[in-house]
Amino acid sequence: MLNVRAFLPILVLAAGSATAAPATAPDPQPERPKLGVLIVVDGLSMPRLLERRPWLKHGLKRLLDEGFVYEEARYRHINTETAPGHASLSTGAPPAVTGIASNFWYELRGGGLARNWAIEQPQTDRVPGQPPLFLREVAKDERLHVFANKRELDLWQRSGEIGKAITRPGYGPNGETVVFDGEDAITLYNWRHGKPAETFEPTTRMPGPGNLKVPTLADRLLATNPEARVVSVSGKDRSAMLMAGRDPRHAAYWFDKQSGRFTSSAAYDTFGYLGSLAGSVVSFFNREQMGPRLPGRFGLEWNPLPDPDAPAPGLPDPRVGRTHTSGPPRGFVPTDALLDFQLPRRGLRFPHPIAKYSLLGSVADNYWEALYDTPALDELVAELAVAFVEDERLALGRRGGASDLLLVSFSSHDLVSHNYGIESEEALDALRRVDLQVGRVLEALERVIGRDKLALAFSADHGFAPIPESQRRYDADTPGGRLITSERVYPSFPRRLSRMLAEALCVPYDPQPASQLVLFTDITWSVFYNRAALPLRTVEGPCGPAGRLVDTADLDRALPAVIARGFQEELETVYLASQRASWPAGDPHTAFANNAFDPERGGDAILFPRPGVLMHWDVRGSGHGTHHDYDTRVPVVFWGGPFHKGASKDAAVAPYDIAPTLGALLGVSVPDSIGHSRAAEAAAAAAPIKPKR
Repeated sequence: MLNVRAFLPILVLAAGSATAAPATAPDPQPERPKLGVLIVVDGLSMPRLLERRPWLKHGLKRLLDEGFVYEEARYRHINTETAPGHASLSTGAPPAVTGIASNFWYELRGGGLARNWAIEQPQTDRVPGQPPLFLREVAKDERLHVFANKRELDLWQRSGEIGKAITRPGYGPNGETVVFDGEDAITLYNWRHGKPAETFEPTTRMPGPGNLKVPTLADRLLATNPEARVVSVSGKDRSAMLMAGRDPRHAAYWFDKQSGRFTSSAAYDTFGYLGSLAGSVVSFFNREQMGPRLPGRFGLEWNPLPDPDAPAPGLPDPRVGRTHTSGPPRGFVPTDALLDFQLPRRGLRFPHPIAKYSLLGSVADNYWEALYDTPALDELVAELAVAFVEDERLALGRRGGASDLLLVSFSSHDLVSHNYGIESEEALDALRRVDLQVGRVLEALERVIGRDKLALAFSADHGFAPIPESQRRYDADTPGGRLITSERVYPSFPRRLSRMLAEALCVPYDPQPASQLVLFTDITWSVFYNRAALPLRTVEGPCGPAGRLVDTADLDRALPAVIARGFQEELETVYLASQRASWPAGDPHTAFANNAFDPERGGDAILFPRPGVLMHWDVRGSGHGTHHDYDTRVPVVFWGGPFHKGASKDAAVAPYDIAPTLGALLGVSVPDSIGHSRAAEAAAAAAPIKPKR
């Protein structure tokens, strides 16, 4: 097996010298930072960041201008997605070590194959019989609040917020709105009031970071110093939880699309000391800024930022009404050339509506779901992060002894790029707005804590591919395309591949999705055999007499040949999990496969796409997930007290280096990391340049 550590440099320190040197006093050790900070922009590649640099005026500009910048840092795993990327940033380890193989995977559960969410874990805090032994109805503010969970009732009485509220207007006995703390409350309320029973999925699982197999930097910080405080906030739940980790003492919050508020999970102790402090900040923020107040603040349309300081003439400009005499310069495509290929989730062209609006589903989204798809999400994340920094009781980075950790991930850039393309006017606006929000966070950190007391890292969880169809509009020879997983498109890639495998193995082909031989999860390049449909019996034909059993070994034998015959233009190669011991050590694909593969969650095979090919859920929009440069090359920037302005094009650097770098400065070991601390290298740029004599 290829040693994944070989892909990162090994720092060798000389232990001595052949010639004795005069004794000197050791260099004074720098003071330990009071606050470690990780800032992530979802879906931002380094090439795109550099292309858009002339548009940046605030936080991202400061990081590039003032920080130590690694321009050639890359992930070394395939399935470059949000969950694996954030887990790698927080642990310094690839998916093969963290266990977060992708956003979703399939697992054998209850005798069948179940689709598992990266941040789904068993719900361990439910007491048998409670419910149904607990039910409370509390009338307040002309609403009826119904609780089947005493903990939720206690939290609501203290903060006025219900974490995962289900609201039903006019459902009460007098026509009032009823707010339930969950599906159990609906079941009990219906039973008590003689309403028809409703069927819900069993609530035996909950959101949580339990799938992480190794501790995060934050976990190890608390294990080293229990007085430390860890706060994590993001628009996405998986980002907030996987940056924080498994320790229940962490405070992790994200935007809830159903309530329009920030929420957390029972995986974290919101009643502990830190949980109570952070929870009071969130409760106040939710009451004053969130929920029903959002429409009045953001209105019903998303418009681009005004542009008083336009880039100099000749710089790329993708906005409506601007044209290019030749192809899209430096990665931009004019809006008119993109309209046919964009996913109109919030309509095409500015202004984009933020209301009960959806072209993709039969049921219109609520306002908060629509807001989630706009850069307003990042503004809310930044404001909550600033509220955490400013809170006097929480006092991040302002207490004696322990160092604290603040983790902030901005999600809008990824969501907008999926819908409208990384080369779009919308993606440019999302980046300009997150530039503004990062600037607000940096300003608050400097004002409240002081730059000299910070150690800040900035990166991304993955990059993004351009929309292949729009690229070919300018150059017909541009490679790329898409393999579509959604059953909304017929025939989907899983259907086509399953049919070809059935023909190759002489087994009956059932076109129903549940009977497909292979399964995929959205943008993941991992193949999962549908064990629930196996074994199958052959029919008489080229394979011989009928009746032979076909199992996973037969699929292993047939899959590479079928891929080579039917998908040669889309796929480079196939790696079978059963042949892992013999994956070719000299093949560059092997490093990506070894770093990505988890035996329990990595599936039965890994497909490697050709450049520009998407695994996607729609015929429009864009995505990520591959091993190619546009998905793996991301920013790695260090900023703050220990770091100074500088740049490096060291291609051996990886985002896996961030956790050990911050760990070294905070006095925390991160033994599961395959990365290396860059603290000494980034700090060396501070050495004064001696004047020439």
